[in-house]
Amino acid sequence: MSATQAPSSPGPAERPGPTSSDEERELEVRPDPDRDGRDGGDSPVVNETPAQTPVPAQTPAPTQTPVPSQTPFRSEFTARAPRGSSRIAILTRGWGTGLARGGLAFVVMAALGQAVAFAANLTRAPGESAATAAKLGWLYFGWFHHAAVTTRVTSVEGVRVGGEAGLTMGIGLAMMLGTFLAIAILYRGGRAVADEARGGAMARVLHGMKVAPAYAIPPFVVSGLVSIDIPIPRNGLVAGSLQMPSRGLSWFVLPLLIAAAAGAAGGLRSGRHELISHDPWGRRAAGALAGGMRMFALALLLSFAGLLVLAAIRPGATKTYFETVSGPPTDQTTMNIAHNVLLLPNQSMWVLVPAMGGCDGLSGGGVSATFLCYSKVPTTVSVTPEGLISNTPAVQADFGKASSGYLLFLLVPAVSVVLGGRYAARKRARLKWEAVGMGAASGVVFAVLVALGSWLASLSAALSSPTGGIPENASLLIGPAVGAAGLLALVWGALGGALGGWLGGRKFPPRARLSGYSSLLTRRAEDAAQPGPGPG
Repeated sequence: MSATQAPSSPGPAERPGPTSSDEERELEVRPDPDRDGRDGGDSPVVNETPAQTPVPAQTPAPTQTPVPSQTPFRSEFTARAPRGSSRIAILTRGWGTGLARGGLAFVVMAALGQAVAFAANLTRAPGESAATAAKLGWLYFGWFHHAAVTTRVTSVEGVRVGGEAGLTMGIGLAMMLGTFLAIAILYRGGRAVADEARGGAMARVLHGMKVAPAYAIPPFVVSGLVSIDIPIPRNGLVAGSLQMPSRGLSWFVLPLLIAAAAGAAGGLRSGRHELISHDPWGRRAAGALAGGMRMFALALLLSFAGLLVLAAIRPGATKTYFETVSGPPTDQTTMNIAHNVLLLPNQSMWVLVPAMGGCDGLSGGGVSATFLCYSKVPTTVSVTPEGLISNTPAVQADFGKASSGYLLFLLVPAVSVVLGGRYAARKRARLKWEAVGMGAASGVVFAVLVALGSWLASLSAALSSPTGGIPENASLLIGPAVGAAGLLALVWGALGGALGGWLGGRKFPPRARLSGYSSLLTRRAEDAAQPGPGPG
């Protein structure tokens, strides 16, 4: 009498071992902690199933060894990394889409500048000519990128300054809401180029940067072909003219850098699966990038929310602000409101840095002064036009110490970095210590973004003549102190991000487990389930 025995599952020695072939995928198994399942579509394929205890075909033995508990586990298959692109493919692919997407972004931002200028011009009585409004709209394009615009001031509050020539300075400003819109369009363009050209993560980053030339070359060409010299729009503070420098380098370099960075980010997003497949460092880098960007976005939003709360509890100051914006000449109200909307991210940066313990101030030309921090809050501000033609400060202010209520602004960086670190850990970490490290690494990304944002939010001025006690040919930066802002953000981000990572990874295992559900444990469970030998 014969019986056919079903083949048993292979033991550890019989199972195929790991291989470096690109045709195989890495299998990782880990307990299923309370993770944030909303990965935005970047998570690898996930299958969840409880561990099954083998059931013997025959009558069970009277006594059995306890089988390990059926803990749910998660198996993640990291998608196979695409093969790298050749150098020729990196140099030749994607240019058509890159030029089209970069050109489209340029057209959109130039059209936005024209829309702002013409909308403001329609509310004036009388308005400027269409040609003047179009030239002002082109200057707005420069103001979206911190490009320098030559400004000649002839009078301040009706007082003549600088003689017949006036005071001339190169003013650099980024209306950051427009800057963020440009970054978003270029980001999507870079991602589209990388999706079409394909390749590894680094190749896709380079493909994404191909949107930059078509975005940066046109403004540089226009600055060399078109002469712009228009009067400063009528207002109650200053009079003079605005000029675009001929072939100004900042009109090429800054749009180029912004477009290249945004396109590279889009390309990296396109190649995120390939990046994550380089475990563990690619996955950890992806988590740190995501966490740092989440910190920065939350910090800007919470800074703006803090200002709204402050406006609600101080209605007197709020009323004065709106009276200034809508005050005479009343035909400037629309332009003032448009400027305030475009400068909202700048305003948030000017709040965020003091909230972290830094200061907003003025630096350059041998002058250094602060005007907004916890220890120094302006109470009264006065402008003395005569100071612009003498060695006395043109702006004078009285300061006081911030009241204890302002310390609530400490919640802005604290909440931002903790939530950002938690997000990074829950998105990409797998172990407890890795979650803490990933949260702290997110703080490094946060520090870089805060430093860049502080520079963009600042007003730069290059003086061609001595003004208000500031020497000739001095370069000034007015706004958050860039270096101090970056260092403070690094401290806040590293410590708060580590705390957030710990909170997000509390249920993660403390150490790495075997790749796959332990075959040894499975075999022991199978052996324990088999009936023991009967009495001889």
